[in-house]
Amino acid sequence: MDRTQEKIMADENHVQHMFLRVENNDVVCLLNIAGHPYRLRELIFMMIENGCIVMQTTSDGFNTFEYDQETVEVHDFLTSIIKAKFL
Repeated sequence: MDRTQEKIMADENHVQHMFLRVENNDVVCLLNIAGHPYRLRELIFMMIENGCIVMQTTSDGFNTFEYDQETVEVHDFLTSIIKAKFL
């Protein structure tokens, strides 16, 4: 890990943003997530441990995702914001 990465990880106020496509046997969804990089990694590892396939995508992928339910927004003091669109 280079010094820039070390500074980012040590900064408890740093926010990383990403879009993820998450699939399992029951559902396909796209997540728009933001939070500290350690917390986002923890969240991704939890999804994988629970049998999900997780792939990083783009904002275009999120905005053009065909879904048939309302967008769910979760405010979590550890993750910041998760917006999920379900298929």
